[in-house]
Amino acid sequence: MITPISLFNASCTECGLKKLCFPLGLDKAEVLRLDAIVKRKSPLQKGEALFRTGQAFQAVYAVRAGGFKVSTVSASGEDQIAGFYLPGDILGADALSSGLHVSTAVAIDTTTVCEVPFHDLERLASQVPSLNHQLLSLMSKELTDERMHAELLSRKSAEERLALFVLWLSRRQERRGFSARAFRLGLLHRDVALYLGLTPETVSRILARLAEERVFSWRNKQVDIMDMSALEVLAGEAQNDNDDCQRSQCG
Repeated sequence: MITPISLFNASCTECGLKKLCFPLGLDKAEVLRLDAIVKRKSPLQKGEALFRTGQAFQAVYAVRAGGFKVSTVSASGEDQIAGFYLPGDILGADALSSGLHVSTAVAIDTTTVCEVPFHDLERLASQVPSLNHQLLSLMSKELTDERMHAELLSRKSAEERLALFVLWLSRRQERRGFSARAFRLGLLHRDVALYLGLTPETVSRILARLAEERVFSWRNKQVDIMDMSALEVLAGEAQNDNDDCQRSQCG
């Protein structure tokens, strides 16, 4: 098992997530150049903020272990969950256009990240075409995540929203080389409820029923999918798995 401490000490060439992160598509010499500008921050504990709304933009961050919930504040002053970032994801690009972060990223568990100063990254990307492509992909992913969230909220039934959310998480795990049917997820049910536009009580009720029907269970931090076909049907994805996966990039 890879621990947060071992991930903290690993270089880009040794990291198990290098095929999901900035090193994707880079040769060994290019990875070493990237590694030279990466700063490995000490682990953040659950509840600690990586950055907050209004903070000046200085870097982007690659999640190595743990994860973040990213939230914004509505006009009425209420918290709104905008997304979740898991190992292999890169966050902080919300501030690219304005120079200020428009959201707050809070650790959902003990979390380690690689900090990549953006000015250094831009300079290196101008010299390494493959890395420049990664920067464009990073910016497009922010738009993809927004479309994915909008699609979730467009689903009429609460059960369909929750099923689709779990299915997308499963596909993200699979793309990262992990089990699509059993994985650890340190998200609170109330945060998921906010993200899906539901009440915590509704989410808890649906989770209890789907566990009883042996579709999937989500207890504590463990998700176990017992019937993938049934989950796909509930999510409205049974006939269009490949197309929908490509459209949303499955995380």
